[in-house]
Amino acid sequence: MSFVTENLTGLITLVFLVGVVFFLIMKFMVNVGSNEIAIIERQFVGKELEKGRVFALETEVGLKANYLSPGLHFIMWPLTKLVDKYYFVSISSDELGIIEATDGNSLPPGRIFAEDPAGNVHDNFQDPVAFIKNGGIRGKQLRFLTNGTFKIHPALFKVTKIKKTFIPEGSIGVVTATDGGLLPSGQLLGRSVEGHDNFQNADVFLKQGGQKGPQTDFLRPGTYNINTEIFVVEHKPAVQIAENEIGIVEARDGQTMKSTEVVVATPEGHNNFQDGQKFLDAKGKRGPQETVLTPGTYYINPYLFSVSKRNQTVVAQGQVAVLISNIGKDPSDFSNDNTVDAQNPRHVVPRGYRGIQKDVMGPGAYNINPLAYAVIIIPTTTRSVDWSGEGDRDQPSMRDNLKDNLTVKMGTNKIAPSDRFDPFQVVSHDGFPMQVEVRCQYRILPENAPYVVQKLGSIKELEANVIHPQIDGIFRAQVSRSPAIAYQQNRAEEQKAAEEAVKADLNKYRVEVVSVMITNIHLPEQLMKTTQQKNLAEQEKSMFDAKKDAEQRRIEFEKTKAEADAQLSIITAESGIKVAKHEASQMEERARGDAARVRMSAEAEATKTRQIGDAEAAVVLSKGEAIAKAYREQVAALTAQGVTAVEVTKAIAAAGLKITPDIMVNGSDSGSTGSGGLMNVLLARMLVEPQAQATKPIL
Repeated sequence: MSFVTENLTGLITLVFLVGVVFFLIMKFMVNVGSNEIAIIERQFVGKELEKGRVFALETEVGLKANYLSPGLHFIMWPLTKLVDKYYFVSISSDELGIIEATDGNSLPPGRIFAEDPAGNVHDNFQDPVAFIKNGGIRGKQLRFLTNGTFKIHPALFKVTKIKKTFIPEGSIGVVTATDGGLLPSGQLLGRSVEGHDNFQNADVFLKQGGQKGPQTDFLRPGTYNINTEIFVVEHKPAVQIAENEIGIVEARDGQTMKSTEVVVATPEGHNNFQDGQKFLDAKGKRGPQETVLTPGTYYINPYLFSVSKRNQTVVAQGQVAVLISNIGKDPSDFSNDNTVDAQNPRHVVPRGYRGIQKDVMGPGAYNINPLAYAVIIIPTTTRSVDWSGEGDRDQPSMRDNLKDNLTVKMGTNKIAPSDRFDPFQVVSHDGFPMQVEVRCQYRILPENAPYVVQKLGSIKELEANVIHPQIDGIFRAQVSRSPAIAYQQNRAEEQKAAEEAVKADLNKYRVEVVSVMITNIHLPEQLMKTTQQKNLAEQEKSMFDAKKDAEQRRIEFEKTKAEADAQLSIITAESGIKVAKHEASQMEERARGDAARVRMSAEAEATKTRQIGDAEAAVVLSKGEAIAKAYREQVAALTAQGVTAVEVTKAIAAAGLKITPDIMVNGSDSGSTGSGGLMNVLLARMLVEPQAQATKPIL
């Protein structure tokens, strides 16, 4: 029993000793994982911490500034103990790690963020001892961690993860610095400093004298590593100026503008207000700027410049724009010459002076700053001012519609829309109330437009304050001097007189009057009836006179017609005589021609006969000589008697004479006569006739 007890006691003692040894090993040996660090603390036996210090260095008692890296470490327990283990700090590619140190030197007075005098010695805060020994400053750090994995003492350095600053397209990032130098009095924005790399290097920003508050510099589209604890970034849209628009710019910072200035001259070199520091360096002034922004996209700091959008100035066909300049030299410096109105010198001025500009702008679209120039549109086409009844106001007449259609087809300038007034209510010389409707057409030449603006201000003022009262007065005076009926009857003369008077009056204002027309005259109904009756009576009388004249004309016509008919016979006879004379002349000429032809033919025939006679004579002569020769030879051969007999025989044969009878009847031997001889004759005839018939040619 005692043996068992002794063995059990020994076993327990062994187990206890093993446990103690394991406990001591666990206390003296610290195994730190591959992605961990271990924080240790010196509990006693060592130096006391310096005043104001939080973490212990080397042999100082307290929470140690240094830490145990991954691996197996031996510590002097219980002198030093393990506090805890922490994972590495991991910063992703779209993040930044903002550091706040809980130990180090104190911040300078007035500073909010700690500079980093230790520089890169502490290896991005992974060597806390080096940070403290090299003058690291307590508080929020200007330096931050970018993407990667870091061994950071979690008690000494508090790490806050933030997203990187991303500025999308079409936007800008305006920056406000929460630390830096104070802005001078009257200055609204912190001036630009060099080297801070778009606010990504806050340490350089402060060392170069960066100022606290809204900054002149801003961020364009992109991604930036910016400590947003010191630089607050606000997204603002870029300035978009659309087509047919302009941007009016007003500077909120810069030199003070003069009290006499309405719009300040804009310096050059600031790239359309996109480089605010260059604007300020060029002594740009606060207030509305003369230069405007044209259509496009602009990256402009809204803390420095405010931009308002306006429409472009569009001058249509048939118009000009008169500019009234609010900028330029004092017009009192401009000497009076022929270019200005003698009645109002130095008011219409050339370019470069304040006042109404002498040069006008023709049709087109212009980027005109409305703060620098007031634009007054003056039509140069013919305008019409009507004093007409209510019916004409609501619906255009057929003539107007036809005129508009013709204008569109022909491509001409259409008459500008007319202003309308009520018809003139006037009283004639003989006391009758009348209503007169009038139309006045006028135009303004482009070179006269500035002077119209000078005297009157606008077309509306011209029509309401000049044309209307002048024409009203002229027609009232005309009607008051004339009886109602006479005024209507003398309408053309009255219209011409009114037109001349209006032209003379408006010429003083450099307005050209095209025409003044009386479009309608309304007489009292009673007077109209009386006039109509009188006119009807006169028309009836005129009708009877016309019929009488017609009958007289008819009689004269019949007389003239009879004379015309007789004249036809006379003309026909005279024509016959002329024809006969022409025919006789023709026959005479023809006879002369025939005689000439006969004479020529006779002469030709005589010549021919002579030629033939001469030829035949020559032939006869030749034949005679030949015959004579033949006769001489025959006489020599036959004697003269023989030749004569031969020739006689030839002549008888040629003449067809018979010298012997065809039938010979002689007496019979019996000596009888009468019937026997006659019979022989008949028989002979019967034999001869058939032969003659057979030999007779057939016709």
